Amino acid sequence: MLYASRNTEGKIIGISDTPSSSAEAIDNNHPDVKAFFSVHNKDFTPDSYLDESDLAIARILDDLVDLLVKKNIIMFTELPDQAQKKLLSRRVVRSLLQDNKQSVSDDKEDKESSILSDEDRLL
Repeated sequence: MLYASRNTEGKIIGISDTPSSSAEAIDNNHPDVKAFFSVHNKDFTPDSYLDESDLAIARILDDLVDLLVKKNIIMFTELPDQAQKKLLSRRVVRSLLQDNKQSVSDDKEDKESSILSDEDRLL
């Protein structure tokens, strides 16, 4: 069962899986639920929504594993080899993205200091 909060016009403005005093119980198949999730995607289907959200969840899980390892709750080496390889690959790529974002902001601040020409840029 879902619980929907509505605005003064009756339009759903939030959906939760936990009840609250400001939310009404609503069936998963209610047309207003589909309308709420299709605000940014007119071709909304549950499968397409999950496919799109999987990308964000993957990053959350990366961060969760990193946090659990940092807090010594799990050991990275306890994970299956394939999981370790995939997580390490993702960590490297994410650090490249972060370095690239930092590099772009550094370039904006000080273009003169770079020894690389435009053709020599990595990624």
